[in-house]
Amino acid sequence: MLTLNKKTIGIFGGSFDPPHKGHVEISKISLKKIKLKKIYWIITKKNPFKKKPFFSLKQRISRSKKAIKKYKKIKILYLDDKIKSSHTIDVINYFRKIKKQKTYA
Repeated sequence: MLTLNKKTIGIFGGSFDPPHKGHVEISKISLKKIKLKKIYWIITKKNPFKKKPFFSLKQRISRSKKAIKKYKKIKILYLDDKIKSSHTIDVINYFRKIKKQKTYA
């Protein structure tokens, strides 16, 4: 059985193109079942399986923030420019070093 402490966060990465109710529901279930402190939606610049995005990065970030505005434990982040990568391991290392967080991805 997975044992988590009260500081454990979740990472939910994707292009969120577009963000939808399914993303919100997955996040809510994860917060409740895994008992996470927070879950971060890490929005990536591009979906590797799509030729071009439906919405711009700015629109996806804005729409994601609107989708989760009543959920205080869900946060939106764009890290590609900050850590120069969207790879999961790089995001986890960012949280471990900068945020000093234990992660559950």
